[in-house]
Amino acid sequence: MKRQQAGFTLIELVVVIIILGILAAVALPKFMGLSTDARVSVVNGLNGSVAEAADMVHALVEVNNTPTGGTLTLADGTAIKTQYGYPDTSSSGILLALQDATTAPSQSFPFTLVSTTTTATFEYTPPKGVANTSCEVVYTLNKPVAPATVGSVSVLPTTGGC
Repeated sequence: MKRQQAGFTLIELVVVIIILGILAAVALPKFMGLSTDARVSVVNGLNGSVAEAADMVHALVEVNNTPTGGTLTLADGTAIKTQYGYPDTSSSGILLALQDATTAPSQSFPFTLVSTTTTATFEYTPPKGVANTSCEVVYTLNKPVAPATVGSVSVLPTTGGC
């Protein structure tokens, strides 16, 4: 009578475990770096969005001929505070210019706004996490040089600590 094999031998199991261990040791570092790359991509995406929002508001300010500041009212009724021809650094300025009127308010924005008179800092805040000051976008509003009434802005990402 022939005897049928009921399972794997010990040697076969050890070889499979060794192969899986080698694959895990090679693949794990590659996957560990993906979360950092994702955070850097999110910060760089916001950097482009902030710059574009500032440019769009500036274009509307120029069209409406109100470069010194005040409030710019969009067609949907959104009132964006401006200063020196660009959105100001408050939540009623650059943050409001970033928001899409069609976006549900319940959707999370993974950044915390820290605002001063001349800068707005968007610190990356992961879900259920703490804001990271080394992973941020800084929007700086520059005063105009006399006799000009329109200033300038700079938008710079910091991704060293992502």
